[in-house]
Amino acid sequence: MLALTLGSLPGAVASAQTAAPAAPPSTGFKLPPDYLNRFGSAQVVASTTDGFGVRYIPLPLQADVRFTLLRAPTYWDYGLSGQFGSLSAALGRFGNVPKAELTSAPGSGLQWSALVQGGASHSHFTVGYATQVWDGRIRFLNNVGVAQQGSVTAAYTQTEVSGGYGRAYGKVNTGLYSTVRMYAFPTQGKAQGSADVTAVIGVPLAAGLNLDASHFERFAVGQTAIGDFGFGRAQSSNASLTYRLPPAEGFGLGAVRVRASRDWLAKSATADADVAFRIDGLPALMGGSVGYEWYETNASANKWRFALVALPR
Repeated sequence: MLALTLGSLPGAVASAQTAAPAAPPSTGFKLPPDYLNRFGSAQVVASTTDGFGVRYIPLPLQADVRFTLLRAPTYWDYGLSGQFGSLSAALGRFGNVPKAELTSAPGSGLQWSALVQGGASHSHFTVGYATQVWDGRIRFLNNVGVAQQGSVTAAYTQTEVSGGYGRAYGKVNTGLYSTVRMYAFPTQGKAQGSADVTAVIGVPLAAGLNLDASHFERFAVGQTAIGDFGFGRAQSSNASLTYRLPPAEGFGLGAVRVRASRDWLAKSATADADVAFRIDGLPALMGGSVGYEWYETNASANKWRFALVALPR
């Protein structure tokens, strides 16, 4: 545990004939034991395309509360979000959309969610129930709710089955994850079914050198009355090769990484090279990134991009 403690010492020394005064009670502040790990999902943005600022930076609180402040090229993002056990909350502007949300989604048991958003995004209220089987590997969810988007207000049902299975073959880690869902809108006479499948693999190639790859497929049929609930066919792949240097004190090179992604249906791809440094006092490795976006069907959209990157220590 990393802890910062503030305290005081007795202000005087008693004589041999007098008992020493009791030390005053200490006051202090301790970082949560998992605080540094929370930075793994934080984002420091300094990009020619995404803007400048931070997303989801954890506050030093026992609860996982995070703040966002980002100046994008054409708008500001700002707000607070938090995870309190199975309860999540958000208030602010995210992705240029005003948002207030309170959602309770335990692995099993009663579920509910209240979401209000501005702009063209949807708002909803839902209540339902979830159960888990096979030691939690498979989860069944059934919700009923009301959603509004644009001029459409619709009652709906949501049925979802999700699961995953991971297995190690020696030092090679693999996983297969899937979600099947159905949205039905009785008043509008519409329904949509969709299925997601993700395969992942992690391979340690040498000491400190790891290859991670994933492939995602989504299939969908039918229509939804609420646009945000609609899914379409998707197919994408991602891979990264990361080399982490052995831990050491002081400033120095912490990690280098190359990343690539491909959207097979949009016929686009990205490639990035990251260099991250360890800096005393910072809970994450910080560095820079240079990348390129390539569009097969629209060469005029091809562009270089530059950004700051943060990696967990």
